[in-house]
Amino acid sequence: MFFKLVMEGGHVVAGKSYEMVRYLEADDISCVLAKSLHSPRLKKKESAGGIKFIKEVSWREYIRGKKKERRDPYLNRH
Repeated sequence: MFFKLVMEGGHVVAGKSYEMVRYLEADDISCVLAKSLHSPRLKKKESAGGIKFIKEVSWREYIRGKKKERRDPYLNRH
């Protein structure tokens, strides 16, 4: 199964956040939630508060989303 996540990213400026969209492959939504809680740049809030939205998507949308992730300079800083 493929999922789209909208998460609140941190490490921008104190008190500010960045909305990032990530695409994950997992067995079910609970696995996605567990994986995303250890995601770098995720705003660490109580009870997964940094995760705004999780939605199951098609394989095609997942592939398009992964391509967008590779071009996002915020997610791919070295």
